Amino acid sequence: MLAVGSIVAALAVLLAGCGAKEPAPQADPLRISCVGDSITYGFGLADRAEECWVSLVADALPEGSRVANFGVSGACARADGHYPWEETLRAVEFWEAEEEIVIVMLGTNDVCDAAWSAEVFERDYRELVEKIRAKPGAPQVIVMLPPAIHASSEADARLADEAIPALERVAQHAGACIVDLHALTADHPEWFDDGLHPNAEGNAAIAAAVEEALRSCRRDA
Repeated sequence: MLAVGSIVAALAVLLAGCGAKEPAPQADPLRISCVGDSITYGFGLADRAEECWVSLVADALPEGSRVANFGVSGACARADGHYPWEETLRAVEFWEAEEEIVIVMLGTNDVCDAAWSAEVFERDYRELVEKIRAKPGAPQVIVMLPPAIHASSEADARLADEAIPALERVAQHAGACIVDLHALTADHPEWFDDGLHPNAEGNAAIAAAVEEALRSCRRDA
C-alpha cells in the first residue's frame, strides 16, 4: 500500500523544472477519498468539476490517480445531528471504496446546529476516523480544520474555540495529519461570496494547502 510519504516523490516529479536533462522517474498513481460537506462537494461554484479543491488536487497528482469526492451538502459529523454524513448514500459508496489516503472535513454544519455539543462532536468524529482507519488497507487520514465562517461570528467563534480543539485531539489520537484551513482563511473574506462557501479563489487556496500536506505528511512508523 502506498503511504502518504511517497507523495513527496510523486509531486516532485510534477513540480520539477523544465530544464531537467534526464527524464523524471514514473510516479505511482494514488487513490484518495475526500469525506465532507458542501465545502468538499463544491457547492456554489460556477464550474464545480473544474474549480472544486478536490478536482484541483486530482489535477496535481500523477497520471492514473483517483481522487473521489464524497462531500454531501449539509452533512455533519454528529450521529444525532440534523443530517449525519454517515447516513448519506455517498457514505455507503465510500465504505465500499479502496484508497491509500482519506481526507476528512466535517464540522461547519455541526457548529451551526442549535443542538451543538462539543463533547458529542468529538466523540462521533473520533469514532468516524477510527472506522476509516479500520478500512481494508488502513488508509492514512488527513483531518481538515474547516475554513472560517465569515457569515456568522458566533458560529466561527464556536468553530475556533470548541470544534477545532476537538479536531486537533482527534487527529493527535489517530496519528493523523492536520490541514488548518481556519487559519488559512480567517483573513480572507473575499474567498467566500456568501461568507460560508469558498469561491474559486478560495478553493484554489484550499487545494494548495492540501497539496502541501500531501508533500509533508508522513505515515507513523
